[in-house]
Amino acid sequence: MRLSARREAVALAVFGAGFGAYVLIVTAPGRYTTTTTIPFSGAVGGLYLVAGLLARLRRPGNRVGLMMLLVAWGWFAEDLQISPDPVVHTVGLLVRSASSGFLVPLLLMYPDGRLRSRTDRVLADAGYLTAFVLMPLSVPFSTSVVRNLLLVHPVDWLRQATDAVQFVISGAVVAALLAHWETATRPARRVLAPLYAVGLVGGLASALDGMLGTGPSWTHTPLINIAHVSVLLLPLAFLAGVWRVRMGRTAVADLLRRMPLASEEQLRDALAKALGDTSVQVGFPAPDAVGYVDSQGRTLGAAPGQQVSPLERNGRRVGVLLHDPALREDRYVLEAVVSAVALELDNQQLAAEVQAQLAEVRASRARIVEAGDEQRRRIEHDLHDGAQSRFVTALVTLRLARRRLATQRSPEPAALAELAELLDRIAELMGEGMDQLRDLAHGIHPAVLSETGLVAALEMIAARSPCPVRVSAAAVPELPRPLAATTYFIAAEAVTNALKHAHATTIDIDVRHEDGLLRLAVTDDGIGGADPDGGTGLLGLRDRVAVFDGEMTVRSAPGRGTVVAATLTTGRAGRSEEARAERGAPGEGEDGRE
Repeated sequence: MRLSARREAVALAVFGAGFGAYVLIVTAPGRYTTTTTIPFSGAVGGLYLVAGLLARLRRPGNRVGLMMLLVAWGWFAEDLQISPDPVVHTVGLLVRSASSGFLVPLLLMYPDGRLRSRTDRVLADAGYLTAFVLMPLSVPFSTSVVRNLLLVHPVDWLRQATDAVQFVISGAVVAALLAHWETATRPARRVLAPLYAVGLVGGLASALDGMLGTGPSWTHTPLINIAHVSVLLLPLAFLAGVWRVRMGRTAVADLLRRMPLASEEQLRDALAKALGDTSVQVGFPAPDAVGYVDSQGRTLGAAPGQQVSPLERNGRRVGVLLHDPALREDRYVLEAVVSAVALELDNQQLAAEVQAQLAEVRASRARIVEAGDEQRRRIEHDLHDGAQSRFVTALVTLRLARRRLATQRSPEPAALAELAELLDRIAELMGEGMDQLRDLAHGIHPAVLSETGLVAALEMIAARSPCPVRVSAAAVPELPRPLAATTYFIAAEAVTNALKHAHATTIDIDVRHEDGLLRLAVTDDGIGGADPDGGTGLLGLRDRVAVFDGEMTVRSAPGRGTVVAATLTTGRAGRSEEARAERGAPGEGEDGRE
């Protein structure tokens, strides 16, 4: 359609120039001081042709350029009545108001090429009817200097009647244009200003010349010159308004060069400056995902007359743009603005997500360091209060037995019995110390996990639990050691929390492997209300889950028990991640003990 519109415009301009040249040639003998000169007529028609062609080529979907080309044709056609040839003169009488017939709708539809209201459509139809029906019908009853070949009977008052009709239509058009100006927004007025200024000056000059008389006077020549200059400038005024949107494109390009912007408020101010529209607003998604808010966080709604354009990136809506409807007059500008703002909002959102991810990475690293320090303190505490105290007691008992043995030169049966008792005590203490060391080693990395696999380790958790724990495992393959350890510690921590805090009576451990994912769920029937961010145990495990690109969730409604669920990919982590996972210590209580 655009290609055909451009071809149509070029054809109208080329043939219009040829038609204009023909008219100027055939009417040259009939031009006198009371008619327009050849240079003036040629300049006006030529300017309309050039301006209309440029407007149509630049905006083929807008009818303004087409109407300007038709005005040029009508202007040249009106000059045919100047010809002294009766045939040409009579044809000229039939189209003596052709340019005004096209000019009336052009004025009403400028600048977007649309008739906005019913009044505009009625006036446009009245302009067509007057120029192409009423005027031709009056030719058989009108006399002229050159012979009118269609004259049937002269009617003297008919010319005054047709002039009155044209005057009434002109007045109605002026009133409609004033209404357009009154309701126009600031950006729209900037587009209308050149046309209205030229039209006002030319109209006032013509009106004053008519009121003061067209006879010889000191006012006639300057006023008619002003009117003629206004007629010459009118097509340029049309083109200036059309071309002004081009300046809008340049402003959008400048806006793109200044991006990215630091804040939402700066974005709104930059748009207002670039578009010259102080009413422009950018709507950001509301925090509750319902509606939009402005840069101040206030609920945003379109004001009367504002246009709302969605801002989308990759099929995802990132906001809305509220702007003046004048921006629709060039869809390229509108698309550029919408794309620029959507890109900026998307970049801001991505930057915020990156910052949030960086903050989470920093927090995760801090928690990993804290969990490692806490684990070392726990091991030190367990060694000091557990195995170490047993071995110290055993050492003291061993020294006591040695002294007793040294003081006995010939041990009596009672002394030997006492010595045997001390040695038994030493053996008992050594055994307890070994058990505690074994338990401690089990908390760091249970041997059964390496020897028999994840399912056996989970069953051992169930066997050691004071309340019933059911383990359900389906098609669990051999897993990488870090992944199996992470799954084990999640289950151990969940069981420990269920026993210690939730007062659970039954616990279910369900683990299954499907579609390359290992899914673990630990469900209890406790009191619920658990806070997953309240302790370091689950937080530390959540960080370990993140190493495997997994996800851990805790659902714990009060009175409805707790579900700790984790999903981990079964592919091996990278070398650095696997090494970190192996070095990462479980949080407090990850072995099922405090």
